[in-house]
Amino acid sequence: MAQLKLKDINKVYDNGFHAVYDFNMDIKQGEFIVFVGPSGCGKSTTLRMIAGLEDITEGELYIKEELVNQKSPRDRGVAMVFQTYALYPNMTVYENMAFGLTLKGLNEDIIEARVKKTAKILGLCDYLERLPRELSGGQRQRVAVGRAIIRKVEVFLMDEPLSNLDAKQRVTMRSELIQIHRRVGATTIYVTHDQTEAMTMADRIVIMKDGYVQQIGKPYDLYFNPANQFVAGFIGEPPMNFIECFNKGDNIVFKDASDVSLNYANSFAEVKNKSQGKDLIFGFRPENAHLIDISKPMPENGYIVDVDVELTEMLGDTVNVYLNIGEHKVIVKSTIYDIPNIGDKRKIFIPYEGVYFFDEAEGFTYPREAK
Repeated sequence: MAQLKLKDINKVYDNGFHAVYDFNMDIKQGEFIVFVGPSGCGKSTTLRMIAGLEDITEGELYIKEELVNQKSPRDRGVAMVFQTYALYPNMTVYENMAFGLTLKGLNEDIIEARVKKTAKILGLCDYLERLPRELSGGQRQRVAVGRAIIRKVEVFLMDEPLSNLDAKQRVTMRSELIQIHRRVGATTIYVTHDQTEAMTMADRIVIMKDGYVQQIGKPYDLYFNPANQFVAGFIGEPPMNFIECFNKGDNIVFKDASDVSLNYANSFAEVKNKSQGKDLIFGFRPENAHLIDISKPMPENGYIVDVDVELTEMLGDTVNVYLNIGEHKVIVKSTIYDIPNIGDKRKIFIPYEGVYFFDEAEGFTYPREAK
């Protein structure tokens, strides 16, 4: 049974702009769902339609099997956490968290018990008498979350709640939000443009682009089995490397690097058969390739490609190595024990299981055969 059901949801504004196309999804009780994509992809618009802050142009929205298209936001049983915290500056933390309950006319003893219980979950017990301006960004965000969960609703909606925090605070708040989600057990729909947040927090991820859903799946599935080149390039840091190529007999030839010719190998027989006469995109992730020590035997079951070192980027435990393959620029992750010099001529090894092929014209991923 779905806690939420979005059926053929569309949003078209009065000026004719089509913001969301045919959004379909069933969301189970207790799931943590993340909508992710670049700015303007329709993720926040979809969230606001669920909240009732935007009208649904076409389609049906069900919450607990009840059609709620015409219901007001307050009657949908959802609570929303905004990017800007939206705290009342003249109220204390206690008063901000209690405000919604006070409007409902609940007994003061009940309100106090709920506020203290929620404050304990969020680590805010020592800040209940402070005003928002006396708090850090992370503490204000916790107050905003507390004001939502104190209502005991079954669906939480969060619109980029961590975007105003610095990098260290975001990491801390990510883990705190997940812990809160597990304790409360409510269904959560979370919007972000940060794929790292999506990968580390979500039970399932919805990737959107230009108003269309590109793929829905668990983080593992999106990483290892992207539906198209956009998903493959959006998930992963640094992003997947892409090189334009074409068929030439039994070989893959890189454009703008015609001296690079790779045999299809048995792993890609289906790709070879389906892509005759087509341009392709050859893809591999930076962490799936590595620099070769030419003094040792060459590895097998993969491609060996000559590269020129353009730049290195020290990250502490790893090194991003920026390389040129003809006119193509790629990134490979290396260890701190093998940092090449700029201008070096090296070889990289790309294992067959780390290679992806995308159809440049039609935009889909060619399936790979079993290793």
